[in-house]
Amino acid sequence: MSVLPSSRRARAALAVGALVVAVVAVVVLRRPPGPPGAGERLVLYGDSLSVEAGPPFTQEMRQATEAEVRVRSVPGIAPCDLLAEMQADLADPARRPDVAVVQFAGNNATDCIAPAEGQPADEEGRLTGAELAERYAVDVRAAVEAFAAAGVRVVIAGPPPAPGLPGDATDLIEDEYLRIVTEWAGRDIARVRYADAGATVSEDGHYVDTLPCASGEGAEQGCEDGRIVVRAPDRIHFCPSELTEDLTCPVYSSGAHRYGEEVARVATQALDPSY
Repeated sequence: MSVLPSSRRARAALAVGALVVAVVAVVVLRRPPGPPGAGERLVLYGDSLSVEAGPPFTQEMRQATEAEVRVRSVPGIAPCDLLAEMQADLADPARRPDVAVVQFAGNNATDCIAPAEGQPADEEGRLTGAELAERYAVDVRAAVEAFAAAGVRVVIAGPPPAPGLPGDATDLIEDEYLRIVTEWAGRDIARVRYADAGATVSEDGHYVDTLPCASGEGAEQGCEDGRIVVRAPDRIHFCPSELTEDLTCPVYSSGAHRYGEEVARVATQALDPSY
C-alpha cells in the first residue's frame, strides 16, 4: 500500500478544497437567510476523541446552525464497531442523518477489527501499521458509500497524531481518509468533505504537547507564557489532566475545543447549501 508524503497530502486536501471553492463561487449569491440546518439531523460517530470533543462540537453546532445534533461515540472502538448502527440509522426515518460525521483515530483492540487468519499482527494479536490503516479504509469507505449513496452528506474528521496509540497508524489512516474524500470529489462534489481537525492540535503534522494560546485563552484556561497544553499525558487524548470516571475532563481542554470546533466548522458547511 502506497503512502502519501505530507506534501502530497496537503496538495490532495487543497485540490478538494479548490473544487469546493469553485462551487461556492457559483452559488453563494443564492444562500438562504439565517443559520443553516433547519429541520435537519446531524450525527457524529466516533471514538473517545469524540467523547472529549463532543461538548465543544455540539456547542459550536448549536450556535452556528439550527440542526438537531447527536453524538454517538464510544471509547476504544474502531469504525467496524458502529457499521451496523450506521445502517440502522439509515433505515430508520426517525434516526436517519442528513449529515454524518465520521471520526475514528486508530484503535485496534475490539473484536471486529481482529486480524484475519495469517494476517500480520503484533505480539498481542492486533492489527498495526499499514494493515490497520487498510482495514480502517475498508470500513470507513463502506460507511461513506452507504451514507453518500443514500443522499447523506458526510464529513470525515482527520485524526490527530497519537503516538500513544498501540496501532501506530494515525498518519496512514489520514492518508486513507484523504483518498476517500478525493475519490468522492470526482463523483459528487461536496458530498464527502474532510475536516483537517488533527492539524489544529499538531505542528507541521507532528505531535506536540503545547501550542500558542488561542484568542480567549488566558491564565484561567491554562495559558502560560503564551502556550497552552493541547494533548493529554497519554499522548492520545486532549485533556491536560486525568479524565474523570465518566470520561469528562475536569479542567478546560484547549485540544478538545480546537478539534471539536474545526469539525463543527466543516459540518456547518455541509449543512449549508451555499457551500
